[in-house]
This record gives sequence, structure tokens and C-alpha cells, in this order.
Amino acid sequence: MAQFKVPSQPKMYQTRYARFRGVDFSTDPALVDPSRSPFAPNLVSDAGGMPEKRPGWRTLFQLNKPINGIFEWEMAGEPYLVIHGGDTIYTWKQVEGESPRIIWQGLSSARSRGFAMDGAFYLLTGKELMRLRENKEEGPLPWCERVKEHAYVPLTSIGRSPRGAGTDYEACNMLTKRRRNSFCCDGSARDYYLDGVISDLDTITCTLDGEKITQFMVDENRKFIRFNTAPPKPQVAGRDNLEIAFDVTDQASIIEECTICSVFAGCAFLSGNPGKRSFDYRSGYGDPTYFPDLGYTRVGSDTPIMGYCAIGSYQAVVKAPSQQEATVYLRQESLLDGKTIYPVRQGVSGVGAVSPYAFATLLDEPLFLSPQGVFGLCTSSVSEEKAVQNRSYFIDSALKGENGLENASATVWRGLYVLALGNRCYLLDGGQEKSWRSQSMGDYVYECYHWENIPARCIAARGEDLFFGTEDGRLCRFSTDVPGMERYSDDGVPIPCAWSTKADDDGSFTQYKTMMRRGSGIMIKPYLRSSVKVNIRTEKDLGRDLSYSTMDIWSWDELDFSRMDFTENDAPRVVPFGSRVGRYLTLQITVKNDGLNEGFGVYGIVKRFTKEGNVK
Repeated sequence: MAQFKVPSQPKMYQTRYARFRGVDFSTDPALVDPSRSPFAPNLVSDAGGMPEKRPGWRTLFQLNKPINGIFEWEMAGEPYLVIHGGDTIYTWKQVEGESPRIIWQGLSSARSRGFAMDGAFYLLTGKELMRLRENKEEGPLPWCERVKEHAYVPLTSIGRSPRGAGTDYEACNMLTKRRRNSFCCDGSARDYYLDGVISDLDTITCTLDGEKITQFMVDENRKFIRFNTAPPKPQVAGRDNLEIAFDVTDQASIIEECTICSVFAGCAFLSGNPGKRSFDYRSGYGDPTYFPDLGYTRVGSDTPIMGYCAIGSYQAVVKAPSQQEATVYLRQESLLDGKTIYPVRQGVSGVGAVSPYAFATLLDEPLFLSPQGVFGLCTSSVSEEKAVQNRSYFIDSALKGENGLENASATVWRGLYVLALGNRCYLLDGGQEKSWRSQSMGDYVYECYHWENIPARCIAARGEDLFFGTEDGRLCRFSTDVPGMERYSDDGVPIPCAWSTKADDDGSFTQYKTMMRRGSGIMIKPYLRSSVKVNIRTEKDLGRDLSYSTMDIWSWDELDFSRMDFTENDAPRVVPFGSRVGRYLTLQITVKNDGLNEGFGVYGIVKRFTKEGNVK
């Protein structure tokens, strides 16, 4: 009887891609870590850190164009959005069916910044400083006004004698021409000398013991006032009884042309005046209608200030990149002879900010955009030295290739630093475990993602909501508030997303492999509506589609008879590839979704293969 030798089965190997993190643009697609992707548009981490399709967005309103700024503000306990569109300020209470309300028109149309203080909101346009506050006279509605028209009028000198000897009391307010002098009359003098030169004769007001006086004249040099009758002595000896209010040279434009703002130690700090790029100006405590003319600081030399960060008990003043001076300075509130001062000292040199709109604090770390990537300001607990460290290592090469970095806008939303740039968003994920890289100077870097088709000129978050404004005047909102699968579209357009593995040689780039038809597949996150396309690319081609599958969960709300592949099981779905890929050296697997109103998420990819002959 003849005997036959049964051929042995080739040994089977397996590569598993799981525990996904984010993208990695730092190196060649063949060299990235298996947990990261060289190509993963429009994905973001879910609660467990696995990649899923980002939410879509929709246009809420068409406003004056362009949208220059979107800001969060709370008035009388009610949350509002303040929107600067074109030359108009809008407020929106985010109530269903209610449109944004116009509260001011005729402003400068330029990128704007803003801050809240003492229940009011202050908006800087580069030409005006505006204040939004509650209009208590007409009900709980927002009211808008130009700050210079309601600025605090300081009492600059007190205890003055008619000849002008007295005590300096309050500094002049740069926001207003107006100032006040307080005199103690001697009963005989008619001439009263002021501490400034009068600029407008029609604005002089004199009050004696609270009563207005109109019988006076001004000397030709505008330095003193001559009364027709000598004002009497005060009823209480030594007490001032005459006050003269008058206007001097206008300095309001120095403050109104500022474009950068921050709140620190109860004061507002403004900078960004194009004629005074390295200066900043401090308001009175809790009062942004008062900017003392001596409350300015020249920070370093001529390199412009770009923004501010809060770091512990310090305020960091971040400047543009420079090889001539430090790029980060540190300010701290101190007391000297019973007076509050704000001294500034030199901090870090080398890395500076490129956009004044990309400052945001992720968790407790201040971040800003530089020409080299996103950097964080951190403090060593041992030496208390402040340093800047790279946090965006995985996407730096993409950021460096973008145009218009100076216009990038950033916000923090759901534990993500979201950087809007051109038609894209780049994200740093504060919720995932961080990774060490030497580029971070011995510290960590964040996992990163990137989104496409986000036409954001400016971007802002309010709680769980994320908004952006466009160049053509649209106020848009990410559809996290939309129930069902309709959240997965961009204004009715599908959101294409994908996750690609590395171009994997499975441990040997000199040995041919064959991926088997059976045993290779993908585990997909369950959604009411979802589908997946699988694309395979080897060193021999530019890629080809391998399979397509729909994966829906039965729901009357999302019923589509044309798909008819429903299940009531909401567990993760395993989709086999169902095709063989023969004799490759490197293999890259891309799983993608481009369906309208479809969710998508990936839990893992398994590739089973055999080893063939070696390269000759």
C-alpha cells in the first residue's frame, strides 16, 4: 500500500495593533510606533482613549463678516456669548429659537480680544475699548458703551493752595482727558493754578462746597483760573472746599489701540499697541476704566509682547521670538513701602510666541504656539525655575509647514487644546497618558490629533460646547448637542475619517510575507449607523480597497431598509478583511469611513500572515 506524506502547513504569524493613541507626523510612516498613526484625519480620543470620529459642525447664524472674536461672558448669573462680527457686537444667550442680539455697530473690523471683570466684559478691537454690562435701568439686558466715555476721572491733586502747592493723589487716567484738582481756599486769592494745561475751555467745571461756580475766566496760557470773586475759606479749617475739573491732552488712543489683554492680581494688563510693542499698561485694581499714566512697564527691548500666561503666583509675559533678549518675563505682585507694585524680571530666552490668539491653559499648564510648535510653561518644583518645553512633538512637522501661524486661534475644550489654523484643527490631548521625548527637554509631550474641513477664523469653548467663526461671517457650533447620528456631518456634508497603521515590515524588511484571508480583521466601535472601508498599501502599489462593510444597530430612529444589516447587539463588531495579500515587504492597513451621518471608531486591527522567501 502506497504511503503519502501530508505537506506541513506554513507557520502562521500575527501582528496586532491596539491601545491606539494619536497621530505621529515626526517620522517616516514605516517608523512610527504601532500604537500611533501616520494618517488619521478627523479622529479624536473617546473616554477610553481610543480613536473615534469627531463630531460634525453646523452653521447657526449668518452674521456680519468676518467673525473677529467669540467670547464667553456671564451677566447676572446668565451665560452669554459675545460675538464680534465685522463692525458689530452681538450677544447670544444660546436659547432655542433666539438669534444673536445686536448691541453696537460701527466698530473697527479686526481680530479682537476680551476679558471679564467685576460682572462686565471688555472688548479690544485695536481701535476701541468697549464695555458690556447689565442695563439695570431697562431690565436684565446687556448694554454696551465705549469705555473712554465712561472712564474714571481721577483726583490728581489734593490740598492745593491757590498758587498750586499741594499733594499728588491719583495718577492721571490715560483713558480720559479729564482730571480733578482739589483746593483749600484762603478767602482772598482769585487765581487758582492747576497741575496741567487746559486743552478745552468749554469743559471746565468748578464747584465750591458742592455748588457750581460759573463766574471765572482762564488765563491765556491755560494754566490757572481767575474767579470774579475770591472763593471763601472752608467752613472746616484745612479741608478742601473747591474742586476744578478740566481736560488736558488726550492719551486714550494708547490704551484703545491695544490688542492683547490679561487679568492678573485683580488688574487688567493690556499690550499690543503697534507703536509701543514692548509696553504693557496696568489698570486700577478691579477697574478697567482707569489706566494710570504711571502704570506702564517696558518689558525688555523692542521685541513685541504676544500674550500672557498665569503660572503659579506669577504672570508670564511672552514675547515674539528673539535672539537679542529673553522671550519670557515674569511679573509678581509685591509690596514696597505699603504700596502694591508689579516688578518684572527676565525669564527664559529662545522660544517665543507667534500668534497672540493661541494662548490657552490645558489642565493647569499654559500653552502657546511658537514657530517650532506648541510649548508649555512649567515650573521645576526643586529649583523654582520657569522653563518652556515642547508639547506637540508628534505634529510639529505639520505645524511648521502651515502658512499663517500668526493668525492661529486656540481654546481648551473637553481636556483638549484645540488649535485652529487655516482649514484645519490640531489637538493636544490632555486626557491620555503622556509620552516622554527628548524634544520636551526631559519632560512629556501630549498625544495629538488633526481635523480637516474646519474653516475657523476664531474658535472658543463654553463648557461642553465648541464654537467657531468663519471668514464669511458664519457662527458655527460643533454638534455635540445633537442627538442621534445627525451629529456626524459638517453642515450636511460627510466627515471622511481614517486610521492608518504604520507601513509595517513585520520585523524584517528583507523577507516577503503573505497576509491570509482568514483570521485578519478589524474590531469596530458600535454605532447606530456605521460602515468601514479597508484599504491595503504595499511597497509595490499606491493602495487598493480590500473590503466594505456596514455595521448598524437596530433602531427605529435610524432605520434604513437599503442597508438591512441590523442587529440589536451593541457590542463591538469584528469585520474580517476577507482577502489575501500576497508577497509584500511592507504593508499598511487603512480603515476609513466617509458615510453621511455615520459614526466610526476603531478598537484594534489584527493581521495574520505567513513568511515567504527572502529578497534576492
